[in-house]
Amino acid sequence: MKERNGLAYFTSAVNQLMECKLILVDKHIAIVLKCVTEVPALTKCLSDTLKTSNYVTEFSRARVTWTKNDGTVEAKLKLPVDKNRLFAFVVCLLAEVDSGRRNFIEFLKEYFYDADSNVSYEMFVNDVLKPFKRAGENILRTVDPDSLDLEAQDRAEKFFFAQKAYFNSESLRYVLGLVESIRGLLERETFADETERIDAVTICNAMTNALQLKNPKILRFIWIGFKYTMRNYPSTSEIVAIIGATLEKEGIA
Repeated sequence: MKERNGLAYFTSAVNQLMECKLILVDKHIAIVLKCVTEVPALTKCLSDTLKTSNYVTEFSRARVTWTKNDGTVEAKLKLPVDKNRLFAFVVCLLAEVDSGRRNFIEFLKEYFYDADSNVSYEMFVNDVLKPFKRAGENILRTVDPDSLDLEAQDRAEKFFFAQKAYFNSESLRYVLGLVESIRGLLERETFADETERIDAVTICNAMTNALQLKNPKILRFIWIGFKYTMRNYPSTSEIVAIIGATLEKEGIA
């Protein structure tokens, strides 16, 4: 696998894990771990790092506890600073969950507690998965120096910069609901392979986030990719047409 493709593969897999419903975490953890085993630079980083560090020791160091005024003990995780050690640490943590050695819900209750388990997961995403994603991307970018071209990145950011578009709140909620309906239809689709399924889910995620961002230029680009991708799935055609009509009414499509 080319490293540039590996970067896209890794980013997509982690994004899906960060954005998935809590009930689907196990499935998406498995996808991330599969990605690590299939991208040579990530596999090498993991192997090299584990030769000089021990996960059990790293977890012990990462676990920070303190006693509250009521006598209860609270715990948090402080991830390693070094990007390679951080990457390896989270891979090992996810592998524990995947193998069943660590119960993920109990883990969230201990280190990211909130009465709402979905909020707990959001905390885990912010404190663990986002740093993990940055670490993995940086590891892969060292193999592809061109991806660190800051001048090109600056030009790209200026190209995509735009004032947020006004989007009627009711219409926005309506279109977001339609995209979720399409996501449900895709779950019943038969795909040629896993890559095709990932592509379809990824463009749905992109459409949802583009709507929330309200950047008209980005939303137009994502909409183009979304509607052409959905042409492969006739069951979605009616809903896609409604989305298109709504976006046109809002002056976006």
